[in-house]
Amino acid sequence: MKYHLVSNKPLFFQPTDTTRNSPKHFLSSFFVAVIFIICPTTGCNNSPNIAPVKGTVLLDGKPLEGAAVLFHPTTDERPAVGVTDKRGMFQLTTRRQGDGAHVGLNKVSITKESEEPQLNDAQEGIQDFTLITPAPYASPELSAVEIDVYPGMESIMLEMTTD
Repeated sequence: MKYHLVSNKPLFFQPTDTTRNSPKHFLSSFFVAVIFIICPTTGCNNSPNIAPVKGTVLLDGKPLEGAAVLFHPTTDERPAVGVTDKRGMFQLTTRRQGDGAHVGLNKVSITKESEEPQLNDAQEGIQDFTLITPAPYASPELSAVEIDVYPGMESIMLEMTTD
């Protein structure tokens, strides 16, 4: 039994003979349809300009928990951000959780504020936060840390000292 190819059904659902009506063919057609629907929404085709980046932050040789790590690309793109866990480890996110940072040179900033805010004496009720990390690392321009991001890169180590 043959069918004409003129139909409003998608091509992968148009059988040309009776063997295509088998359950096996239906499942393979269904699988193809699912791939075409899921990949664009979940990122099967990752952006070629973003690569996974993970690493560890140390302050005076010890893992730093709760620090914000930002990779600022030199192009006019969104920065990647990650927060360190209790082992000082982070994984960067730009668009989707854990997708990484923009490929190419990125300036790095690292900040962690004290958990105890201090009241500003000049203005009552205003709270100031004290940086735990050295002040230059709060600015991508002043930190002098630059990382070249590329696909397949190894885990990185970011070490700071309070001296």
